[in-house]
Amino acid sequence: MMNRALPAALLLIAIGIFLGYVRPTYAGPIAALRMQVAQYNAALDAADKYNTREAELAADRNKLSPDALTRLTTFLPDGVDNVRMILDLTALAARSGVGLSGFTISGGGQSSDSGLQNNSLVDSVDLSVTATGTYSAFRTFLTGIETSLRPMDVMDLKVKASATGVYTYAMTLRIYWLR
Repeated sequence: MMNRALPAALLLIAIGIFLGYVRPTYAGPIAALRMQVAQYNAALDAADKYNTREAELAADRNKLSPDALTRLTTFLPDGVDNVRMILDLTALAARSGVGLSGFTISGGGQSSDSGLQNNSLVDSVDLSVTATGTYSAFRTFLTGIETSLRPMDVMDLKVKASATGVYTYAMTLRIYWLR
């Protein structure tokens, strides 16, 4: 009888240890640690994919000629450089025969009427300026804005009449940049 009682007792003790300690430990803290390890592994996989994509994009960028890269940076800069923007517009106006004055910069965020989503990568700033010149010179200036690498929209334009043929143009330009 003792031969059978000892294995049965050991079996019951083993089942008790399993149900009382091993299973709760395995289901509780160990399961939580496994989930945390899985999350870390997923983060490592995402980081590896990011690094791979970053290397691909860097290789693609290195394939671009310096001139093309400069044109791309001019097209959509990664920030608003107010001084450079005003200097570029003043140079364009001088080539067109128009004088600019009264620069006022407002905004810096998307307005509700801009047509762009709030989660967009592109942001805008509004520049109000007064131009003085003949109608043909102002048309040349507007053509220069239209063909400029830097995307901008004329949001508002007011013309003040003059008997001399030199008009005053009050306008607001919306200029775009990358966030």
